[in-house]
Amino acid sequence: MASKLQAYAQMADHAARQITGSYQEWTAFLSTAGRLYKDVCCKG
Repeated sequence: MASKLQAYAQMADHAARQITGSYQEWTAFLSTAGRLYKDVCCKG
């Protein structure tokens, strides 16, 4: 079980480093997150 947890932690760390690695990646992530949030919360 610990190996799965370690693998997930490594995947999360990799994703965080990739997203925050540049201004363009960060703003693209924020744009996508905002669009998905709007789709989920505001369709009612």
